[in-house]
Amino acid sequence: MTNFEPTLSKSDLNFIQERVLSMLMVVGGFLLFGLIFLPQFWVKKVFGEYQTDRDDFPGTAGQFAEHVIEKLSIQNAQVRSSVSLSHFDPESRVIALSPEIYQGSSLTALTIAAHEVGHLIQAEQGSPWIRLRTALVKLSQKTEKLGAFVLIVMPFGTFLTRSPTVMLLLTGIGISGMLMRVLIHLITLPMELDASFDKALPLLKAGEYINVEDEPGVRRILWAAAFTYLASALSSLLSVANWLRLLRR
Repeated sequence: MTNFEPTLSKSDLNFIQERVLSMLMVVGGFLLFGLIFLPQFWVKKVFGEYQTDRDDFPGTAGQFAEHVIEKLSIQNAQVRSSVSLSHFDPESRVIALSPEIYQGSSLTALTIAAHEVGHLIQAEQGSPWIRLRTALVKLSQKTEKLGAFVLIVMPFGTFLTRSPTVMLLLTGIGISGMLMRVLIHLITLPMELDASFDKALPLLKAGEYINVEDEPGVRRILWAAAFTYLASALSSLLSVANWLRLLRR
């Protein structure tokens, strides 16, 4: 008796490959969505948990930052309220805190202010991370403008020259601005972790600004803040991948 072994045609195999590829792309899309957007939701959740003002804190987070700067005898540094997100400008040596942080007296406000003071301490100590990031930010401002312009004119340049070499050159220039942004985010992550756990946390503990019960919350806030940069790096990588996919068509 002859055994019957069914065989798949080439069209069947192609169909199966396409379905498997589609499923992998869907799963990958969900994973990427989770990696990029879930940390942002987690950050808001963690910040919100510790956003209530505390009566046992002697002042606002802005006053705390000013007090620490004076205590550390750091010169030519200022603390200001900002309309944007909290950040530290290493060139002007200004700690800019968002209004809810500057005027707040919650654990979130205190921790974020201590984190920005950590960046000031990095600048005071001549941290290579903060010097490298500052230099790359200046460079990226130029490369991103050039890259955006090149990506716009690239179809016309390719059509006029009809040269694969020119197309590759223009593509490389266009993508370089996006890759620079990814590099900045990746460099920012270890800089943020250093400002948080090697500067801000020891500062809060040594000065007894927080008690033992507060430390787990402070660590959660610092980790949440750091993860925003990882999400930004992944988002920038996704932009690069989308451009490469469009250019291959």
